[in-house]
Amino acid sequence: MESNSLDFKINIQPKSITEHVEPDVDLTVDKYDAVYQNTQQEEEVEAAHKDLLIQEYDITQAAHPYYCVAALALTSIPGLTFILLQDVIHAYPLVIILQLVQFLVLKNYLGLKLIGLRWWIEMDIKGEQKWMFQTQSQEQSNKVDKYFFWACLIYGTLFWCLMCLGDFFGVKIFWLPLPIICLVLSLTNLQGFYKCRGEHKKKLQQLKREMAKGGMNIVGMIMK
Repeated sequence: MESNSLDFKINIQPKSITEHVEPDVDLTVDKYDAVYQNTQQEEEVEAAHKDLLIQEYDITQAAHPYYCVAALALTSIPGLTFILLQDVIHAYPLVIILQLVQFLVLKNYLGLKLIGLRWWIEMDIKGEQKWMFQTQSQEQSNKVDKYFFWACLIYGTLFWCLMCLGDFFGVKIFWLPLPIICLVLSLTNLQGFYKCRGEHKKKLQQLKREMAKGGMNIVGMIMK
């Protein structure tokens, strides 16, 4: 009996598997775009702040532009005179008079016109000093007027403070008393208006509380 041998040839070949690999996404462009957008936003915010600062000191938007110019001139002239004059004998009376005029005009007149505030000091029966304040309605007060007035007070005080330090470290014995006098006048004016503004805010808060209390009383009467 013949045996038939069957030879099976199995041809097994590995299939070539081709994996589809996504290339690495280059995020460099996106990163640069994000940085550019952030930088652009920062520039826009900075430009908006600059525009706001310009608007705050835009004298064309002031309610009293001539008073603003007067406050700026009265604050600048004593300092310029102090810097330009080299003669001690002429500088002392002239600078003191100019600074005293600036002190009185800002305290008694321009303060009321620009920010609706005025201050003065009275002596009571015991001989003690008492700060007195006069306030006006500030509902229609102009922001530019306020910024000009407070800038004159603050920067004027800083200027005389720097002059005092310069003369002190420069050992200018004959010149030092002059900026000290001007600094005292400027600092007193700044302190007076700062206290006056605080007193005005207290009055407004008290008025709001009284109005709220009166409104609650009216509601209570109606509910009865």
